[in-house]
Amino acid sequence: MTACANQSGVDVGYTAPEFKLKNLSGGQLSLSSLRGKVVLINFWATWCGPCKAEMPSMEDLYRNYKRDDFEILAVSVDTVTDNRVRDFVQRYGFTFPVLLDNQFTVNQVYEARVLPTSILIDRKGIIRERILGATDWSDPDTRLLIGKLIQAK
Repeated sequence: MTACANQSGVDVGYTAPEFKLKNLSGGQLSLSSLRGKVVLINFWATWCGPCKAEMPSMEDLYRNYKRDDFEILAVSVDTVTDNRVRDFVQRYGFTFPVLLDNQFTVNQVYEARVLPTSILIDRKGIIRERILGATDWSDPDTRLLIGKLIQAK
């Protein structure tokens, strides 16, 4: 798989494609700004039941690791107003960064055809897991995988 690491792509073993999206504060956040951290990109929507079901365990995961080591980027593909997404995030008390992709630009690049879709990226920017559907982020095996990626410096 290391042969793929020099190429950008959305499959496991490839360098995750770069993107920059607006966050809920109106600023911009790029994937490359997080290089050196393990990153979980999660494509979701406010109307998606399975997304809502997995988000509390994502919040717990987010609070479990230091920001120096781990980051979550929750990429909303909602076409509703930014305020509606912001209200949703505040209502449930989520603290991880939420990015807005209402034009489906990044969603299309990452071929996230199922919601939720999660992409786990190592410190070097290589995609290590691609998970379709809701995940229990408190599952011991999932935590072990993330822990191993964080330990690999």
